[in-house]
Amino acid sequence: MKLKALLIAGLTVLLAGCEVLLFGNVIVGCAMRPDPEIMPKALPAATVGVPYRVLNASTPLSKLLVAPDKPLPEGLELTHMEREKQGVIQGAPTTAGSYHVLVYGSTYGTQCAGQPVERLYQLDVQS
Repeated sequence: MKLKALLIAGLTVLLAGCEVLLFGNVIVGCAMRPDPEIMPKALPAATVGVPYRVLNASTPLSKLLVAPDKPLPEGLELTHMEREKQGVIQGAPTTAGSYHVLVYGSTYGTQCAGQPVERLYQLDVQS
């Protein structure tokens, strides 16, 4: 009887739009998936006028953007191709300083809703 109830509950969750995995007598769905993370955890320092390139790796993302209120220093840009795991910060910064840069995005949703992801970086640009 327990198995029948468990199977009915699992089918209900599946039809409601969440992925379901059955481990023993436990139903694991969308709530048990790991949180996405933007990597690296910190950006290396940059130097004015010197080419800079950093890959940001994560899970496949529908978008990866820089927040307009916490942008990259002038001369650097983030590029990301849809469905790719990484974005690339590259260019040559033009002004020394310490910058707070907010990179954000979201994962794809299939049977579960996509998840938002963000990381606030401090990028030091030396002269």
